[in-house]
Amino acid sequence: MKKVTIILSVVAFLLLAVSVLLAFNYGSLKLRVALAHGQIDVFESMRSKAMNSTPAEAAGYLEYAASYYPSGTKQVPGSRLDVIVETARSNAVREIIGYLRQKTGKDLGDEPQKWIEALKADPPGTKTQ
Repeated sequence: MKKVTIILSVVAFLLLAVSVLLAFNYGSLKLRVALAHGQIDVFESMRSKAMNSTPAEAAGYLEYAASYYPSGTKQVPGSRLDVIVETARSNAVREIIGYLRQKTGKDLGDEPQKWIEALKADPPGTKTQ
């Protein structure tokens, strides 16, 4: 009888340990998903605001979207959630750059930094003669 009690106690302890581990993993995953959702919302917000702004303002939104919590800061680098977040970022950046091409008539390539530098270097109304 004592042997059965010991075996059942060990099994119960192992089940408790596995349950705690699973609860921790679930909570961690839930947090990472919430962070990913928040990041994607920020990218969509920057894209939406850029589409209704001047090129100089859009460059600011582009800068924010391109630099907001880089890969690996809120997500595990290379994880599925990181890939999803970075895909959302690149889509927003690509759309903002497309908008800037259309509005400015320029083509500075696909690199956000070139657009940011070009449009911030010469803000409207500040040209020197």
